[in-house]
Amino acid sequence: MGTDSKHIETAVNQTYPGLTMYVRDVNLPDEISKKYKKNLLLREKAFCDASNRVMGMITTHRYGILSNHMADLREFEHGTNWGLHIAKSGSRFKVLENYQYKGKTLILLLHLPDDEGWEVFKNNIMDIDSDIVSSSIERFKDKCFKEPVPELSTKDWLDRCEFPVGIDESGNCFAVE
Repeated sequence: MGTDSKHIETAVNQTYPGLTMYVRDVNLPDEISKKYKKNLLLREKAFCDASNRVMGMITTHRYGILSNHMADLREFEHGTNWGLHIAKSGSRFKVLENYQYKGKTLILLLHLPDDEGWEVFKNNIMDIDSDIVSSSIERFKDKCFKEPVPELSTKDWLDRCEFPVGIDESGNCFAVE
């Protein structure tokens, strides 16, 4: 897919309408956390679990995943009440921000289109991103020290979410292509 205005418009229309915030709370080592630089493109090899239940956090880091195409698997939870949503394996993300606030870190990721539309984001910065980042940071600051969702504080949930998104355990980014 090219980066002419038609392709950019198509990718923007695929990506931004209906964005919802999903969270994935983890404790990341500093050397991994620092890898999430603004505008970095990532590809996650595995399925990426996240929750639509956004409240406080008991971890040091929160992935805020902005998406309009996560799979809603809440009906298959069987009482866990996680608000389970999943990005399919091979999903691509763009780092919009890596923000620290009073010992907590928000790594804000934009879930890119599953087709070749993601390529538009390689060399283009969208004006809308700055507004999205500002509002996401305000929500993060407002929520991160509130009471956490009890079901998202369980060992089972935290174990599901312990791995970095788009980066292996050694700190190497997975190939985007």
